[in-house]
Amino acid sequence: MTLHLIQRSPFSNSALKDCLNIIAAKDSVLLMEDGVYGLQHSLMQQTKLSAYALQEDISARGLDSKGNIKEIDYCEFVNLCGQHQHVISWY
Repeated sequence: MTLHLIQRSPFSNSALKDCLNIIAAKDSVLLMEDGVYGLQHSLMQQTKLSAYALQEDISARGLDSKGNIKEIDYCEFVNLCGQHQHVISWY
């Protein structure tokens, strides 16, 4: 089980698309920093994966979470890291 951290906007970078092309069914995705712009991207709106986004980054960019993507805080982020065997950052 791997936690994938998406830190770049899917509108200016291929990290989200590349990640979703190789991700396993039991893996999770966390949108953070400019990666939270993925909330507006069709790739994330259609996903059936466990998906999360950092509340502070969503608020800082004036966005709203959508659909099956759960907003979490930094404590929950730390817990997610502990629940997964691996953590990969996508730039």
